[in-house]
Amino acid sequence: MPATPINVSSANEAVLHLSATSPAEANVAANALVVPGMQDITINNSTGVFRFKTLDNTAESAVTTPATNQLSLNCIVDSTAFFGTAVGGDDDAKENGLFGVSKNKTKVYFNVYFDGTDSASKFLAGSGFVSGLAPTVNMDSPVWVTPVTIEVDGDFAQHVVA
Repeated sequence: MPATPINVSSANEAVLHLSATSPAEANVAANALVVPGMQDITINNSTGVFRFKTLDNTAESAVTTPATNQLSLNCIVDSTAFFGTAVGGDDDAKENGLFGVSKNKTKVYFNVYFDGTDSASKFLAGSGFVSGLAPTVNMDSPVWVTPVTIEVDGDFAQHVVA
């Protein structure tokens, strides 16, 4: 049976929501910071491995260790998403933007939607800290672009939009 790829050629398919309030708030696009202009996104679940040798064996042995989880992406810098709305009462991720939650070391809750936010769409959720911001602009790319890394605190959880 051939594989069925997840097509994200529509602009509203690969979506990232951030909330500093709660996992539930990350589900509500009106309350969460919806990261716009994503150029790519990588979800990294890298299980660690400890290798060791013993004198009575001719091969190494291995045991797994806890995974290192990370989200990384590149996006076009949107002024509101990067610097925040500055509206008191907004979710802190939305109010302070990517730069603010990174600078303030604010824990964020995230949802990464694989094929949009419609019902029955699958997504990964978790929490972590925004880092790795490095906005860049140059003559060949005359719009600000920045990498964004979310260092995941714990594990990814798989969900389906209700």
